[in-house]
Amino acid sequence: MQIKKVLVLNPYIPTLGGGEKHMGYMCQFIEQYYNYDVSIDILVHNYNEVDIHAEDYVTIEDINRQFGLNLQKTKIRKLDIEKPMTKLEFLHNKQTIEAITKEYDLFINFMFLSKHMGKAKVNIYQCMFPPHRFATEMQDSFWQKMVGRYFDFRFFHSYQSMIANSKFTQHWLATYWKPDRKETCIYPPVFNEDEIEGRYVESKKENIIVSVGRFFVAAHSKKQLEMVEFFVKHHDELKDYEYHLAGAVSNLPIDIEYLNKIKALAATVDNVFIHENCPFDELMDLYSRAKIFWHGTGYGIDENREPEKMEHFGITTVEAMSYGAVPVVINKGGQKETVEQGVNGFRWNDGEECIKYTLQLAQDDALREKMAKISVERAKDYSIEEFYRRHEEVFHELHI
Repeated sequence: MQIKKVLVLNPYIPTLGGGEKHMGYMCQFIEQYYNYDVSIDILVHNYNEVDIHAEDYVTIEDINRQFGLNLQKTKIRKLDIEKPMTKLEFLHNKQTIEAITKEYDLFINFMFLSKHMGKAKVNIYQCMFPPHRFATEMQDSFWQKMVGRYFDFRFFHSYQSMIANSKFTQHWLATYWKPDRKETCIYPPVFNEDEIEGRYVESKKENIIVSVGRFFVAAHSKKQLEMVEFFVKHHDELKDYEYHLAGAVSNLPIDIEYLNKIKALAATVDNVFIHENCPFDELMDLYSRAKIFWHGTGYGIDENREPEKMEHFGITTVEAMSYGAVPVVINKGGQKETVEQGVNGFRWNDGEECIKYTLQLAQDDALREKMAKISVERAKDYSIEEFYRRHEEVFHELHI
């Protein structure tokens, strides 16, 4: 039997965030789907001048360890490209990547806001959030718009399937691209169905608020600095609670500076703790002990004008729910799909509401325990088994 060759495009794997967990389980699904008669390459390149040849660059072993995976037929393929300074250089890099996809039976584009065309035998666009059309961005002249429309047509029709990671993302995919029957929504995988049983143990709970997400400023920043500001501002009211922030750290100077600002603000009180590059087991322990989960991606941003800066799904919110950490999250993006107001958590519109709902839970154990139990039940909707089942349907429809 001929071994299937699969290419997955994701240059952001050093961040080891929710998107990388999603990608890792996609790779594991493909390995199992083809009974391990498959070779998967994750294509990375030195975007933002990241050194893909550095000794500490992420490995498959790192991905397995971070997300509890067991990838056996997956490896990392590295591509050296220079940072584009002009539109022509951007198009050259784009064409270089697209030419590589021709070598494979299946191409899965897992790159955020990517407009790379797929040129494998079968191509799937895993949509974290859809990019704008070329024609929308090229408004200098009539002929540039025509060129943009040409690229839009080729990009859209190069994919046999477009899979959105949430109803929120699906809405914007339909708004930008009108993908008709090739579009569907499959939520990211969070845990095995039997794994969630016994996760929530009330006796383990401590007065802890936890936030989880990469420490960075670009795109859909997790807004940790603003949330630490909320906490510090209301320190007297929250003095009996600890606030723990866990997440990966990039090596970009702007992100390191951002983390240092968070650390400096956290140091003004004695109950805020930063967990850099938090290992999987340590993170699960934090979830198990936390009573409340905070998430603020999209804070201070107009959801309708810049929807790409929202949390498009929110794997960490569901992870927290599975451990009975009640979510108190921003009322934007994919959070509106996982958190029902006043039922399994609260959604806030500003810092004062965030603190109000947090104190409501902190002062009413009966309410918090009730919401914790409902959160655990709601979290079961986002299982790995359901993720695999839905992708089997897509693969069967595509006859691959």
